Amino acid sequence: MIESASDMAGWIFTVLANLALVIMGFAMIRAWARGEMVRVFVFLAVGLGWWAAVIAGPDFFRDLLGDEPDTTAPKPADRPSDDDGFSVPAWLLYAAAGCVAVIGAASLAIRRRRRKAVQRKGEAAHLERRRAIEADHDAVREAYGRYAADVLAVLDRPALDDVTVPTTADFLHAMDAAEDARRGDDLADYREAVSLLKTAWRAADEHATRSGVRHLPRQERAAISKARALLEQALDGAGGEHERHAAYVKARELLDGVLVIPRQAAAELESRHRLTLTKGNGA
Repeated sequence: MIESASDMAGWIFTVLANLALVIMGFAMIRAWARGEMVRVFVFLAVGLGWWAAVIAGPDFFRDLLGDEPDTTAPKPADRPSDDDGFSVPAWLLYAAAGCVAVIGAASLAIRRRRRKAVQRKGEAAHLERRRAIEADHDAVREAYGRYAADVLAVLDRPALDDVTVPTTADFLHAMDAAEDARRGDDLADYREAVSLLKTAWRAADEHATRSGVRHLPRQERAAISKARALLEQALDGAGGEHERHAAYVKARELLDGVLVIPRQAAAELESRHRLTLTKGNGA
């Protein structure tokens, strides 16, 4: 029972102290979750001070206010009391409730932080695996791109650009499937698609290398062989300008109707031919 204004103030300060303890506990947990260790120690020091005040109980606040206890008032033993058993001070209950709240919040924060750490670790591993798969995918695309931009490679391995060849058709289909899988979010599907693409590329490239131009009719093989020799003459920079240009034109005429040159290879061939003529003029 509250006996005086100082007792009232003491109990009010006790409640406020416990409330402040809970608030500081939450603030400390939040700072710890953010990695702000300086704030953690500051809140911890202040919290320990508040805790000491709470443990001291209302007498601490009575002393703080400079209020002397009323010695003339009858002692609790002199008055009848309805309390026949053990009683727990209210301030201790408040302190215990504050501790439970802070401990519960800390447990939740720790579990949440662990979940986030596991999630970040999983995301990092997922990203690393995806980058490795993309590197394998890009390696195949770059290898095929180099072939498609080199007219001499096309003349050596025309089957690699012939969709009627089964291994080439399988490779191009695998290329499309890998591109579709790359745009999706399923890493397992993307890994499987790139694995199939690598296998299809090796099979198509090896078949094209082994077969060369042997799968073509004799007349077309002869035209390709002669055109290749003329293109080497046109692009090596040797001989006069007119000779190189004539060799280039003749090679293109031989290939017309015999072999379809990929657009990348045709553009690269035209660029190299012009560069060769320019260097020849400069010399």
